[in-house]
Amino acid sequence: MVPTTPPVARRSVFLIGGYEPKSPEAFFQRTRRELGRFCHTWEATADMGQQSLSADGKLATAEVNSHVRGHHVETHINFMVWNDIVLSDFSRPTVVRVLRYLTTFADYLVTGTFLRMARQAWRFALYFLYPACMLILFAGLAGLIGLAAGQLPLPHVVEVARPVVGLAVGGLAFFGMLRWSGRRWFVLHLMDLWSFSRNHLRDRRPDIEQHIARFAAAIVDRARLAVDDEIVLVGHSTGGALILEIAAEALALEPDLGKTGPRVSVLTVGSTALKIGLHPAAHRFRQRVQRLVDAEAVTWIECQAHTDVINFYKTDPVAAMHLASSRAEAVPQVHVVRVRDMLQPEIYRRFRYNLFRVHYQFIMANTQRYAYDFFMMCCGERMLSEMLGESLRYRPILRLPGTLNHDC
Repeated sequence: MVPTTPPVARRSVFLIGGYEPKSPEAFFQRTRRELGRFCHTWEATADMGQQSLSADGKLATAEVNSHVRGHHVETHINFMVWNDIVLSDFSRPTVVRVLRYLTTFADYLVTGTFLRMARQAWRFALYFLYPACMLILFAGLAGLIGLAAGQLPLPHVVEVARPVVGLAVGGLAFFGMLRWSGRRWFVLHLMDLWSFSRNHLRDRRPDIEQHIARFAAAIVDRARLAVDDEIVLVGHSTGGALILEIAAEALALEPDLGKTGPRVSVLTVGSTALKIGLHPAAHRFRQRVQRLVDAEAVTWIECQAHTDVINFYKTDPVAAMHLASSRAEAVPQVHVVRVRDMLQPEIYRRFRYNLFRVHYQFIMANTQRYAYDFFMMCCGERMLSEMLGESLRYRPILRLPGTLNHDC
């Protein structure tokens, strides 16, 4: 695909990740490592400066100077920090976390949201069921342990007390498995994720609303400086939902965003936005997405992959939420990408069955050249929309091939 716009000399990237306790230090440590892989793959050079943290601790920033394909590009990387919310949720007593999750699970079943998710992406529906299945497994094992404990010939224990002993041992076994195996297999983590999602879509999380407002203001401030050629707003996983809200709030603060100054694009990758958008109570979320859809000067691109279970593969999120668009072009532009083609075969084989590692490939470096390359989007000389091109824009009535059929 031949570029139709001048090369990008300066770009700002604002990235919000998923529901995880990742600190700015951990994020930029990973970014430095992946940047080295990007340079090796593309025979480029890049130097990342020391990261800085805003006074309120919500925005971490680092400058990257890259030389890619004969062009010098300055990238202002902004990591939107919300691990304080995640860590606060993790600090709750285990009993509270379990009860919150059970309430959420019932909510998604009763409101029909689970069935809506299953119709859009059945594999993602299995991902939703995973914590519940693990709870049932732990409860069953704990019940067997408690039953066995109640039958033991314990000295100085009267017969009537044996059920109490069995119940106590079973309870301890249940919470022990939940704390140990649950932490190892992300059970408690995912329970909290779903509880957070339910409370947020029902407007019961003022803490994340404060973060959304703060991030939107930072984007508008950067756009008003008019020093960038392009601003890219990236949301990964749960961040794929939050970045849509952040972009919408930025548009509320500055309706001319993207019309003057730098071009503005929203990039959602491995997005789970529909876990919020399909719930009947998510009125504010859908209103925000509609504001973004109506903003003709802002491009929204979504990338999905079949290998990634934790995304809504081959779906049109706007159509799924029954939102309307008056634009001539599709919103969002949905591209189907192949994780297999991002990596050398031996590397792909190593973690192809690691669901979370595959999910994170969207925001990690490729080890072989491919049209979708996150670090090329951040550090390359071409505009985001031009880099991906038009060859794989999704249409619900068509079955699309799995590759991006154009040169990188």
